[in-house]
Amino acid sequence: MTVAVAALAGLAYLAARETPLFALRDVEVSGAPRGLEKEVRRAAAPFVGESLVALDRDALQRSLEALPAVRSLRIDRAFPHALRIAVVPERPLAVLRRDGQAWLVSERGRILRSVDARAPASQPRVRADEGVAVEVGESVTAGPVLAALATLRRVPADFPVAIRSARAEEDAVVLVLAGETELRLGERTQVALKLDVAARVLGTLAPGERSELAYLDVTVPERPVAADKPQVSG
Repeated sequence: MTVAVAALAGLAYLAARETPLFALRDVEVSGAPRGLEKEVRRAAAPFVGESLVALDRDALQRSLEALPAVRSLRIDRAFPHALRIAVVPERPLAVLRRDGQAWLVSERGRILRSVDARAPASQPRVRADEGVAVEVGESVTAGPVLAALATLRRVPADFPVAIRSARAEEDAVVLVLAGETELRLGERTQVALKLDVAARVLGTLAPGERSELAYLDVTVPERPVAADKPQVSG
């Protein structure tokens, strides 16, 4: 009896694999912005028409994870004809510049896509040295770039001044604010505290006063130091 039941189950499985009874027709994508949703659908398109029972989920997962803007995802079969793909997208953090080229880079350092180096950037800029390897879909491994990105990740959303660029140099990190004021953080220790101190100092200043600052040094957060830009004599 057990053998017969197993045989029937096996035949039913084979039938489900080979017939259009459970053929994939609909791909439902959630969690992805419109552009990425289109990319996910294109990557899943070759699997449409296949049986959900026989679907090679590993192959589909590899195809989707190869998309630069996909951070992680979950694939669920919704019988009889749908596939549900929940996407966690990469979060764009900065524009990486090198040799007159530019790329959008995620908070984890993954290169998402190339962008026009001449266009104004809505994200902070990070400069890479000439020899730094940059390839869409891959992650940056250069230490100074990663240090700059790690600092940008710590900047709170309510920071009072926009950040134009970030750089790491000899164990020190510098953020350049709107108005070209340098925010000098020193070593990458107590970064959250230093940013909090900087936000408090900047928050006490009027926009005009902020733009007059040459730098704000919070290397020693207990003793912030600021200096105004030199006055140009007429």
